[in-house]
Amino acid sequence: MPHPVASELERIILDRIAADRLVLPALPDIAQRSLGVMRDSNFQLGALKTVLAGDPLMVAWIMRAASGAAYGGSAPSLDQALSRLGAQKLRGVIVEFAARQLFRSPDRDVNAATARLWEHSVAVAQLARDLGAMVGCPDAEGCYLAGLLHDIGKPLVASMLLEAERKLGKGKRFMPLDDWRESIEVTHRSVGVALATKWGLPEQVVAAIREISDYDGGERTSVANVVRLANALIKREGLPTWKTDEADVDAMVMVGLSMLGAEDEVARRLTTNVRARLA
Repeated sequence: MPHPVASELERIILDRIAADRLVLPALPDIAQRSLGVMRDSNFQLGALKTVLAGDPLMVAWIMRAASGAAYGGSAPSLDQALSRLGAQKLRGVIVEFAARQLFRSPDRDVNAATARLWEHSVAVAQLARDLGAMVGCPDAEGCYLAGLLHDIGKPLVASMLLEAERKLGKGKRFMPLDDWRESIEVTHRSVGVALATKWGLPEQVVAAIREISDYDGGERTSVANVVRLANALIKREGLPTWKTDEADVDAMVMVGLSMLGAEDEVARRLTTNVRARLA
């Protein structure tokens, strides 16, 4: 049975979501203003550069994204970085910068867990982009963003649990780690959907967060289906967030490969390539 405090936290979270009273982190100001500029289909890179110039950390993140192996590994100027990435990838990079801040915690144990979760999320994102391109999904970059954020509710629920511990004033875990994880598993999808909605993220991202374990037969190569398969493949490769049921993972892989018309050998090769890029 779930720990009683975990059950109560779950009830509180779901009640607050239903009443639109759950306190969630806002999209950082620099990300809001950058995405605001980019909502104009005729926006100029110069206008975006002016906004970005006020945040060196965001600039560094963008330049890092534009200096990867796919771009020859050379260090670009900010102008070159913006041109290299293009509008679609830039949107993903900006949201990625905002999301990365949520995967950090002042608690050592939680921070270690969220670091593994971030590694898993980046791997799923990269594989989803590759799979999306391979199976003909019209929005491979959307696959990347949805893959990156599919577990975004987990670090948020972990933060809520830490806050509950702080208020109880015990100075230690008030329930076993397994109960911590169960509480997170039960509530994180609802919290993740609430955050994605607050941040104004695309519906395909929200769909991938909402349901990661059931494929949608109505739109076989949808962003959400691509992310579901990528998530299962990354778990099979040995990069889960925590303990998984191998039979369930294998079933998700088998159904996903059939749904998307992909071959297992090719999927394994793509997965291995992603792991090598992250090494």
